[in-house]
Amino acid sequence: MAERRNRAYAPRMAPEQRREQLLDAVLRVIVEQGIHKVSIDTVAREAGVSRPVIYGLFEDSDALLRASLDREEAAALAQLASAVPLASIGDPVRAMTDSVEHFLSAVQAAPDRWRAVFQLVDSSTPTFRRRLDRGRQAFIAALETFVREAVPAEREAAVDVQLTARTMYALFWEAGRLVLADPEAFPPQRIRDFAATLIPALPAFRGSGE
Repeated sequence: MAERRNRAYAPRMAPEQRREQLLDAVLRVIVEQGIHKVSIDTVAREAGVSRPVIYGLFEDSDALLRASLDREEAAALAQLASAVPLASIGDPVRAMTDSVEHFLSAVQAAPDRWRAVFQLVDSSTPTFRRRLDRGRQAFIAALETFVREAVPAEREAAVDVQLTARTMYALFWEAGRLVLADPEAFPPQRIRDFAATLIPALPAFRGSGE
């Protein structure tokens, strides 16, 4: 009985608060140990709760992982959507550099989410790669739309829209990795300054902003 009295119990929470706490714990497990380590036991230890607490909200570890991926995917897609440059700004170079900076701010605001995203993109599990690839393809498509709208009609024939969009996407993606992996060497301002010199060199934007 003494052991039972001394056992630590998780503070009471409303179900939705507890759910978010558990999904936060799943994300930490993914980032710190790898997605293959997500289980009821590892998440319970990470969250500081008992197994029954988790089973009260999730059927099994698969349901727990799916819920976490659903949440982070939705949040990441929202952040990507808000980072899409707008041709209506008028200066495509400024629009792009502002968007790079906005994206890096989003990455820094949710570092564990984006560390998990970058890990899952490199995952050997096709299911996870396909899941994330939908968001990546949507972002590339949005960049293609931006390029078409930003390029003057008389120059359209000379511009490879798809490769331009993918070049810009590569800049976003690698910049996000760098700002997390080595923030001292690659701060957002350094990346923005580089983008401001790189983007005008692309055929689509040559002469823009002058």
